[in-house]
Amino acid sequence: MIMNVVLSGGAKVLDEGVWAELKVGGHHLRLFSEHNAQGVQVSVYDVVGKKWITPSEAVEDIEQGKEKAIEYARTYLDHRGAWSLPPLVWKRSRTA
Repeated sequence: MIMNVVLSGGAKVLDEGVWAELKVGGHHLRLFSEHNAQGVQVSVYDVVGKKWITPSEAVEDIEQGKEKAIEYARTYLDHRGAWSLPPLVWKRSRTA
């Protein structure tokens, strides 16, 4: 699951990562857990609202990032109507 993106200057953008999409109760979220130039980070994006719910936050590893992303998504949805999360399908992050 190792992926590399190299910019013209030779800097790696993405080494490894996964993402999942969540659609429930009119909400559409994208959850990310990625190892990039800043380290391993988790983030959650609100597609409908076009904003980051949790901008990049450091975590220990990809698995911890997945758990944190789920926790953030659950908290976000709880505050907006207490929907339960459907099963998530994690996919490898694409490189450009």
